[in-house]
Amino acid sequence: MARTLLAIESSTDWLSLALLSDEEVIAFEVFEQSRQHASALLPGIDALLTRTDVGLDDLDAIGIATGPGSFTGLRIGLATVKGLALGREISAIGVSTLEAMAFSILEGAELEGAKEIENASVGIQAEGVHEVVALLDARRDEWYAGGWSRAEEPGGLPIEALPEGLYSAAKLIEGCACGVWMTTPDTQSWRRTCEEAGRPPGFIVQGKRARPRADAVGRLAARRLSLGQGIAVSDLEARYVRRAEAEAKRLGAPVETGEVAHLDSESPSEEA
Repeated sequence: MARTLLAIESSTDWLSLALLSDEEVIAFEVFEQSRQHASALLPGIDALLTRTDVGLDDLDAIGIATGPGSFTGLRIGLATVKGLALGREISAIGVSTLEAMAFSILEGAELEGAKEIENASVGIQAEGVHEVVALLDARRDEWYAGGWSRAEEPGGLPIEALPEGLYSAAKLIEGCACGVWMTTPDTQSWRRTCEEAGRPPGFIVQGKRARPRADAVGRLAARRLSLGQGIAVSDLEARYVRRAEAEAKRLGAPVETGEVAHLDSESPSEEA
């Protein structure tokens, strides 16, 4: 029996929503005006469900991007999901924002218009995307990044190829295979990062078509739900990666435990 999922992507400036029946996208909505999550999210969900004649009680699960990304956007999204699920039998599936970005490329959804980088490694073909590194600008010359390769079988989950974390330019390129695909909403800083490290990526999907999307979040959530990975909504947690500036100053620890290995020792960081 098909399961109905609501998917939310609120972890960056660009809010989007999707309604799915298993992996089939029934409806998809993007809010082009950035940073309006607090005012747009609940009305957007209500409009989406009304348009598709689906009620909250009809939902089997809610998939949500859990970061890394905007502290404010993540908190708004998670608080909204917990409020919607209150008193209802709805499972939750948290999905990495970076994994959802990479998944869009691995599944071929955003290949049209991808740009081959000058001096890219010989042998990389647009139709042969096997590994993608997703980037979000964390500012202070650092990146939220993670890499995934294709699932071993159709309908499977992507395989982690580069551990998700906070990276300096040097550490990022050091961890990437030569000629790897990259995807990022940024259109400038990534190029400087690669130039500093002396290694260009093979291909880049950038700008608007590289933004995280709720439909990709929903499809990944559907796959995880089918594997029994749904959790109680109350157990959802954000994947901040970097601490808020106030917390970092109070604790004297600029990044989350486990992320320090991805940074150059001389590069302290605060909230983007």
